[in-house]
Amino acid sequence: MEYKLEAMILAATKVSQMVDFYTNVFDIQFEEQQFEDGKLYEGKWAGFDFTIVPSELSNFNAGQNPMHYDIFVPDIQAVIELATKHGGRTNGKIGEDEEIRAIGIYDPDENFMVFKQRK
Repeated sequence: MEYKLEAMILAATKVSQMVDFYTNVFDIQFEEQQFEDGKLYEGKWAGFDFTIVPSELSNFNAGQNPMHYDIFVPDIQAVIELATKHGGRTNGKIGEDEEIRAIGIYDPDENFMVFKQRK
């Protein structure tokens, strides 16, 4: 069976900071959608639909992050700089083994992801 990620919705409490973070770190171009109850932001990330929704408009609790993502990048130092410049923070120093360098990053709403770079 083949699995393909089709869409992701991320509930956010710090919506403008989250849009800034994901725009500048992952180069996602968002379109603002206005609804009666508020705004949400839709874009594409790695070929799938990615939407940032204010937590008050969703049934999700932002910041609970029941899973994390491992994301391979070509330049881990450049991504760390982008992430911290746009409201993210690391969980410490870069770890490495013979094949990979890796570091944990929290986005502005404290969602956790791991950036990895092959050596």
